[in-house]
Amino acid sequence: MDMPLVLFDGTNRTTDFNEAWVNGSASNPAVTALFPHLAFGQGYTTVFTLFNIGSDAVVGNLILTGQDGSPLTANLSSNDGTTGTGSSIALYISAGGTKFVTASSVKSTDSIKAGWARVESSGGTLSGVATFQYAPNGSLLTIAGVLSSSPVSSATIPVYDDVDSGRFTGYAIANPGTSSITVNVMEVSGDGTSITNLSPISLGPGQQIAQFFFQDSLAKRSFKARRS
Repeated sequence: MDMPLVLFDGTNRTTDFNEAWVNGSASNPAVTALFPHLAFGQGYTTVFTLFNIGSDAVVGNLILTGQDGSPLTANLSSNDGTTGTGSSIALYISAGGTKFVTASSVKSTDSIKAGWARVESSGGTLSGVATFQYAPNGSLLTIAGVLSSSPVSSATIPVYDDVDSGRFTGYAIANPGTSSITVNVMEVSGDGTSITNLSPISLGPGQQIAQFFFQDSLAKRSFKARRS
């Protein structure tokens, strides 16, 4: 089973779908973009920048899913004035056009919510980036952008971690399929001679996980090489 994966890093810091086709009719929609991580609430927002480099319009939906595989409700707003509260927002992106969609918490008192997102659409050629912003009290403190992913069966991540120095690497994996998957994670030394198996990750249909490597009790606190 292939899975979308995103890599993120951190320094001195800790982290039946609702699909209504509007703004046009999408024929034979397919998954055209996957974003394996999103977060909003308590100062966090995620901004999706979607651009169409095709010769005809993209018509579809951006759909949010929680870490438990259920629809993830957010305040969703786009630069064309479309707003709403739900787990999806309709998309219409003309040829050569760009759309920005912001996901934020429904209430200011809501806890941080995390999950993943996908675009189901037809027409055009879609690409995009998810930008995670942390701006407590309106002041931007951190920001990171991650390109949309394609499903993969394996991945290698370069790592240069030292938890005691506040330098660590994280990753997110989502299961967009209808069957459960198990992901085996290994530390591989720089010369390839040493392999340490970390805790396997089990994800049911639609589920997602985002964590730092050091949160695995089997991982080294200081490590410079790669993890697969």
